[in-house]
Amino acid sequence: MARRLNGARSLRAMNDIEKGLRMLTLGLRRLAKDVTTIRETPAERLAPRRPVTRALRLQGRYMGLIRNLPARKKAQVMALRAERGVEKAIKMARELRA
Repeated sequence: MARRLNGARSLRAMNDIEKGLRMLTLGLRRLAKDVTTIRETPAERLAPRRPVTRALRLQGRYMGLIRNLPARKKAQVMALRAERGVEKAIKMARELRA
């Protein structure tokens, strides 16, 4: 046979649930207010994104590959870059990485 909660315990449980719902409602209202104010910011104030040029993309690939090479291999790749260019250095760094 299931026991029934006595009056004080059930009242306390109901009060806890109501308090939790009030806190949740308040939090959601604050979040909704923050979201709506974010949308209201004018797009002009945001900095325009720079287009990703070929040179910038190559520089990123080069830096990503050379970062994890040991010092000796890194020096070889850097020397090749100074001598023959970024594309050759990228190719060599990929080969040395393996």
